[in-house]
Parts: sequence; C-alpha cells; structure tokens
Amino acid sequence: MKEQETGKRLAPSPKGRKTVPVVLGGLVLALAGAYLVLCALAGGERMWPNTTAMGVDISGLTIEEAKATLEKELPRRWADQAIELYEPGSGIRLYVGAYSLMEPVDLEQDLRQACRGDNFFTRGARLVMGMLSEEHGQQVEPVLRYTLAGQARMDDTLNQLTRRLGIGGNETTYEIKEEAIVFRKGRSDTRVDEAAVRNGVTAALLGTGEDRVTVPLSVAPPAEPDFEAIHKEVYAEVSDAYLDRDSGEIVPSVTGLDFDIERARKALSDAPDGSTCRIALEVTKPAMSTEELNETLFRDILGDAATRVSGTSIRIGNIKVAAEFVNGTILFPGEEFSFNQTCSPYAVDNGYGKATAYVNGLSKDTVAGGICQASSTLYWAVLKANLEVVERSAHRYEPSYIRGGLDATVYGDYGEEGGLDFRFKNNSDHPIKIEGYMDDKRYLHMTIYGTDTTGVHGEPYSTNRVLLQAAKTIYEADATVPQGTTRKDPERTGYDAVSIDTYQKLVDAEGKTVSNELLYTTKYKVRNAVILFNPADLELWGIDPVTGIRTEPTAAPTTAPEGEGNAPAGSLPPAEGGQPAVPPPEGGQPIVTPPEATPDGGTSPEGETGTPVLPPEGETTPPVQQTEGPQTVPILPPGTAVTVPVPTEGESGV
Repeated sequence: MKEQETGKRLAPSPKGRKTVPVVLGGLVLALAGAYLVLCALAGGERMWPNTTAMGVDISGLTIEEAKATLEKELPRRWADQAIELYEPGSGIRLYVGAYSLMEPVDLEQDLRQACRGDNFFTRGARLVMGMLSEEHGQQVEPVLRYTLAGQARMDDTLNQLTRRLGIGGNETTYEIKEEAIVFRKGRSDTRVDEAAVRNGVTAALLGTGEDRVTVPLSVAPPAEPDFEAIHKEVYAEVSDAYLDRDSGEIVPSVTGLDFDIERARKALSDAPDGSTCRIALEVTKPAMSTEELNETLFRDILGDAATRVSGTSIRIGNIKVAAEFVNGTILFPGEEFSFNQTCSPYAVDNGYGKATAYVNGLSKDTVAGGICQASSTLYWAVLKANLEVVERSAHRYEPSYIRGGLDATVYGDYGEEGGLDFRFKNNSDHPIKIEGYMDDKRYLHMTIYGTDTTGVHGEPYSTNRVLLQAAKTIYEADATVPQGTTRKDPERTGYDAVSIDTYQKLVDAEGKTVSNELLYTTKYKVRNAVILFNPADLELWGIDPVTGIRTEPTAAPTTAPEGEGNAPAGSLPPAEGGQPAVPPPEGGQPIVTPPEATPDGGTSPEGETGTPVLPPEGETTPPVQQTEGPQTVPILPPGTAVTVPVPTEGESGV
C-alpha cells in the first residue's frame, strides 16, 4: 500500500490553477494605468527632462520660463555665430552673420507643442527615455523666418556668390507694352541651389546642422517668371471716365487689360532658350474715355441771362452772396435744383443783411432782401436752356429788374412750411454746371453750361401787357408829419395791376422756330401809393376824408421848416418818389409822374434805377382772355400747366 501511495501522482487542485492568471492580469492593468497617468502628466506646462532648444537647455522649465530663457540666450549665441557658405569646386567661401538673421514665428506655441508631444499614447515613453538618457532627450526646433534685414542680407550674399562663381544672370525677363507682354527667355545654365543653401542656414541656426553649409550647384533651365505677380501688375478693370459728385473733378477712364496665365506659361515653356515670346493682352476700351469726357463735359452754354443790380449796398451784397452760393453747382441727369436749399438759411450768419422785400404786401427791410433778383435771373437762364421747371412763383407786384412774367420769387428757408421755392430739373442726358457772379458794372450773370446734343434752345419772352388797374395816390393822416408838409410812405409805393403773357419759343441751331407756346399768364396786383399828411391840413390839401383822394386845395399852406424830406410850404405835395405833382384837372386826381423804382419796390439812390437786360421782343400775339380769381401759372415744360399761387398775405417776395 505504501509503495502504491508513494508512486501515485496527484493532480493540482482547481483553486491553485486560477491564481497565476489573475495576478498577471492585475499587474498588466496596473502598469497600463500607471502609463496612462504618465502620459497625462507628460502633457503638463513644464518641459521634459533633457530638453534643449537650439542648443539651450530648458529642462524642467515652465513654458513661460523657457520662452524667456530662449529670448535672452539666443541673441547671445547668435551674436558670435557666423555661417560659412562654401563651394568645394572653386574654393569660394562667403560668410553671413547669424545675429538678427532669423526669428521664431511663434516660440510659445512651439514650446507648448513640445510639452504635449505629438501623440498622447507615445509621449509617456518619450518622457521615460528622455529621463534615462541625454541622447534620447527632446530637441525643440522652433519654426524660423527671416527678418526683413536678414532677408536682404541673405539675398545679397547669394548674389555675391553667384557673381563670384560666374554663373546665372541669364534669367527670363519681360516688358509690358501697350497691348502685349514681351518675354525674353533665359538659357539653361549652372545655378546655385538656393533652396538647399537656405535650408542649411536654418539648420545651423537651430543647432541641428553645421556652421559650414556646402553650396550645391546644378544645371537647370531658366527659372519660370512669377506669372501670378505679373498678372497682378498687368490686370486692370475697365471703367469709364466720370465726374465725381463730391469733388467736381473728372475721374479718368481705365482701359481693361488681362491675359490667360496658363496659356502664357505654356507659350513661354515651348519657346526656345534665348528667344522672344510675345503674349497678346486682352484690351477692353472704355465706353467713355477721359479725352471724350473732357471734350463733351460743360462744353456748351445752354442758357445765360444778365440783369442790372441796383439799390442799397446791402441789397447788392445780398444778391452777390446768393450768386456765390449758386456758383459751381453741378446737377447730374435727373437731379433737381432748389434755390432755397442752395442759398438758405436766409440769416445774418449766412452772410445776408437787411434790405427791402415784400412782407404782407408792404415793402420792408428784411434779411436777405433782394435775392429774388438772383432766382429770377437764374429762372430766365433755365428757360433759355429749355430745362424742366418744377416750381416757380411770380411776385405779388411787377418787378423792375426783369421783364414781367420772367420773374421767380422765393420766400422762407428750405423746407419751411408756407415757403416759396424755385426748383428745376436737369432733364438733359449730361451733367450741367451753373455759373453765377456779379461783374464790376453790377450786372448779375447766370450761365448754365452743359452738352448741347440737339441744338434746340429757348427764347422766352413776355408780351400782351394789359393794364388791369392803375395805382392811385392815397393820402393818410399822420400826426407825426409837421403841418404844411407831406411825407411819402416808403412801405407803400405804387404798383399798377397788369396782366402779362409769357411764351417759350424753341429755336433750332439754324435759327428756325421749332415751337412757340404760351407758358402762362401772370396777373400782378395793384398797390396804391400812400402819402402821409398832418390831420390839421385836411382842408389845406383838399383831401377827401372818406376816399383819401386829394382834390383842389382850398388854402395855400404856410412855409414849413425844411428837413426830413418835407416839401416846401406852398407847393403841392410830392407824388410817389418825391417828384412834384402836376395840378389835377377840375375835380380829378393829381397826375403823378411814376418814380424810378428799384427791384423790390425801393427807390434807387441818386436816381439810379433797376434797369434789366431784357430779352428780345417776341412776335405780337393776341391777348389771352382773363378771368377773375386766383392766378394760375403753368411752369412745367411747354404745353404743360400747373397752378402756382402768387404770394398771399403773410408771404414775402424779395
């Protein structure tokens, strides 16, 4: 029994067989976990052990510390470093200093990348290897770029090398002509491999290469020119010459130029070395050249007008200021001109002073008084230019500085409610320019320049002037007037009520009448002249207390003290304008010689009158039947009528 027991082999228990694999599996998992932890730790903010950058030890430093260290140490290291360019065949050597030759593109990013490694699962192993051996340590190679000064130094060194070797200098050249690019192709020749030289210089700066860079030579065809750069140099987008709205200057035209890069590249490649290759340019001419625009822009006088300016120096100054505002105005086709927008605000701060103007039917000193002469003169020029009138209003009373029916009153600042404006549109196909000025003889000129393509111009005229109601001389009592004298009221001078027809005659370039149409009929209102007298002189002057009309005097006046423009005692009261009245017929009204009135109703100093430069007389036409009621003034193009009111009470025409 014992022998049998002794020789019997017993099988291991089932529990003992499972222990070894479990232990091994746990160990593997523990090691894997530890490695993953190591990989994670390797991606921190510190440089790994045995890490260098361009020969500078930065082991264990933070990213910021490593960056600061390199920025301090590299200039010192490069200051004493010289890189030798050596060509073995000729023995030629040239040196380029490393200081300020190149610089890192983004040093912080390069250092951060070194901390993290290229791959999460491999950086742990690389960290361990670097810890065990300097030989397997990490080398950081920042991306370098040439500084501006360094690039110039490197280019100069390579050019010197090429000249000393007596090679190159036979590159392809080109010349840009009016309608083609002419290439002169270079020849195949021995050349310096510049790319290899530059790579060697970079390696020397990084510390991964030698300070001696061998210069390789090769036989190569002529380098291809930079076609993209040539295209940018040649290409031009076609554009027409035009008038700039802001500056008023002509912007020159541009001739379009272009060429196909691929076709040019192939044509030059197929051309023999040393030959000339001509690449035709695609030329696009502008529809309007600078020369053509200069020849047509503002070349013609479309319409001009001039009126004589009189009155006080302030009134003359107001008209001159308005002309200066108008002068130089440019309107493009379809654009509208507004006199009030151009010349207002009518205020002292804008250069205007007080002069006579119509206010509620009276002649009063008003800021900007007189400027209606500027708007009226411009209106006359617009009619001659046959442009489209959008808004025009006649004065309440017939003006003296321009023929009746050709006036255009304005009132109120631009956009002011209840104001009156003069507006017209450039309905031609070209820009127009307005010239306005006053000459040394006090003539106001308004000229419209443009491009006359039809030869048709306007010759506006007024005719059929009909007296509707003669102005009367009315006497009003005023206790401030010394007895035995009279004084005219300067705010109420006399105006006859008249009706005037205005026509627009269009004439072609040969002087033939194209059309002759009635634009409108203007009805100017009456205003009686007023003479003031002392109430005690009612019988002395023979004045009807009800009508204010003077009859035969019943007594001769006594002598009154002179002064303040009063009439001498014993004389008849002066008529309008200070002229002596003619004794009236029995029971009738005195016959008064009309005054010489200034524009806007004032009396000219020294007998000077507002004599207009009148338009040529048109042919006589039968009077148009008048009707009572509001005045209608059609002012749009001939044949079109619109209603434009004459200023009512509360409005002024200056």
